[in-house]
Amino acid sequence: MSDNPFSGFNVEMPKKYADQIKRFCVTGGSSTSGDLTPFERQVDFWFCAFVLAVKKELLPVEEHETYNVTAASILSTDPYRVTHIQAVYLSFTKDVAGLADNRKIFDFAINLANAGIPLLIQTLDDNDQKPLWNILDEIEAMMS
Repeated sequence: MSDNPFSGFNVEMPKKYADQIKRFCVTGGSSTSGDLTPFERQVDFWFCAFVLAVKKELLPVEEHETYNVTAASILSTDPYRVTHIQAVYLSFTKDVAGLADNRKIFDFAINLANAGIPLLIQTLDDNDQKPLWNILDEIEAMMS
């Protein structure tokens, strides 16, 4: 397992989306059906929103009213996420020196995820089919 330089921080998401986010996550939500709640944890939803924002080339969005989802130490269980966040930061900013500022990088990741959250909710909420199939269709479209 690799070092997680973000372990002292918290994953935060905008309060205004809290109920919608929890609806699509097993932890914090009420449904246990995988096709209705495609995310096991809210941190998985957060990371998906981050990746979606990267792929759609969205600009980071700073939110002031947020809620604490979990400690960022949870990213140690999937260390590739830490590397991905750092690589995206470097790709977006071209700031090699900034890689030494873990708070700056993690704030960037949070703000980029904030940009992707409304799009992810919109995708999951599409009534044509169940949320799991909506996000899988979006992922497939992004890969082509």
